[in-house]
Amino acid sequence: MTVEATSSEATSSEAASGEAASSTGVTVIECGRPFRPPAGGRLILRGRFPAEAEAADRAVAGTVEVTSGVALHGVGAPRADVFLVRDGRVATLPVPQDALGVRWDLAPGKITRLSGEATLVACDPAGGLVRPGGYDLYARVLFTPDDGAGVESFGGPWPLDVR
Repeated sequence: MTVEATSSEATSSEAASGEAASSTGVTVIECGRPFRPPAGGRLILRGRFPAEAEAADRAVAGTVEVTSGVALHGVGAPRADVFLVRDGRVATLPVPQDALGVRWDLAPGKITRLSGEATLVACDPAGGLVRPGGYDLYARVLFTPDDGAGVESFGGPWPLDVR
């Protein structure tokens, strides 16, 4: 079974959630800290992820569909940052990316598909696999248009039951 839902878009400059933004304007995602995606944004994210996962698999993979209401040209990450939140707190961190950005040409309504993977290894100091139960899965996409400041958008929450 796959869960599909539209995002709550966001930009880090509108961090109404109280989340800290770094000096680069990107929302800091810290283990154990409260998380709510900032409101607003230029990109719309739709996630296609399994609704259930086995913790022993150590990760859950899916696709993030990115659309925009206006034409945007620039550079974006080749993969979405995906992480889990439980009881309103960050439970896993996004998997580090070492790939270079790729050229994006977003026409209004055009869908760009990115892969995304959430680790099922807890980010707390004890480490180990996440506990079984319900989680909210979020995705973040970073994009730098040719003609402006970087854009950070979030999608989710999408429910994930870890067994």
